[in-house]
Amino acid sequence: MEINIAKVIESKTGKKLPRWIARLLQRLIHEREINAFIRRHEGEQGQTYLAALHRDFDVQVEWLNPEALPEDGRCIFVSNHPLGAFDGIGISYLLARRYGDVRYIVNDMLYHLDGLRSVFVPVNTYGSQSRGSIQALHSVLESDLPVGSFPAGYCSRHYDGAVQDRPWQKSFISQAIQYRRNVVPLHFVGRNSKHFYWIDRIRRALGVKFDICTALLPDEMFRSSGKSYQVIVGEPIAWEELRDAEGSMQEKAARVRAMSYELPQRYADRIKQKNKR
Repeated sequence: MEINIAKVIESKTGKKLPRWIARLLQRLIHEREINAFIRRHEGEQGQTYLAALHRDFDVQVEWLNPEALPEDGRCIFVSNHPLGAFDGIGISYLLARRYGDVRYIVNDMLYHLDGLRSVFVPVNTYGSQSRGSIQALHSVLESDLPVGSFPAGYCSRHYDGAVQDRPWQKSFISQAIQYRRNVVPLHFVGRNSKHFYWIDRIRRALGVKFDICTALLPDEMFRSSGKSYQVIVGEPIAWEELRDAEGSMQEKAARVRAMSYELPQRYADRIKQKNKR
C-alpha cells in the first residue's frame, strides 16, 4: 500500500490538513519517490525488503567487532539512534543476516512501509499503547527471535553539548529481566546532516513544541544514499547481571547507554580504517 502522508497525519490528529500543507509535506518526505520504491518492490517482505532498501539507496552497513555477537540471538540488541531511518533498517538487516530473522521495536510512524511489517514491532512514542500493540510486543519478547530497540525513543539531537541520544528509557532493562534475554549494546556510527540539527536548535530556541525534525527524517533517509556505516558490537550483558546490579532500573539503563557511547572510542582506529576504503 502506497503512503499518503496527509491521511496518516489526519488519522493521528483527527483533523484535515490544508491542501498547501499536504503538498508541502509530500515534497518534504519524498512521497513520490517512496511510493515509486513501494511499487517496485510490491509483495516483498522482511529480509528481502531490507536488502532492496540498501541496494536501491546504495547504502552499505557492516559490523565492527562481530566476534562479540552471541551464538544465541535471543537477546535484546540496544543501540543509539543517530539517523532515524537507516540505522533501524541497517541493524535489522545485519541481525537478520546473522540470525535468520529479527524483530525491531520502532516508532509506529515507520510501520506504514508494508514490506517492513514482518520485521518492525510498532510502539506509540506519542501516547499510550493499544492493547493490540502491547500483546504484539509481549509475543515477540517471549519468542526466540532477536529483538532490536532504540531505548532513546527518538533520534539523536544536540543534547548536553553534543549530538547524542537523550537518556535511554528503562523499559529494555525490565524487559530483559522479565523475558530472560541478555542485552547486547551496539553503537551505530553515523550522523544526520548539519541542517537537521540546526533546524532543531532553532525550534527549541523559539519554543516551538511541534517536533519539526521528525518530518525531516525521510529527507535525511534520502541523504543517506551512497554512504557506508558501521555498527560496533559490545560485549553481551547477562540478564541476571542486570537483575542483580545495584541501582534503579533507570540507573541501569544509563550504564548500558554509557557502554554504547564508549564503543566508538574503543574502536576508533578500526572506524578510521573502514572510512578510508
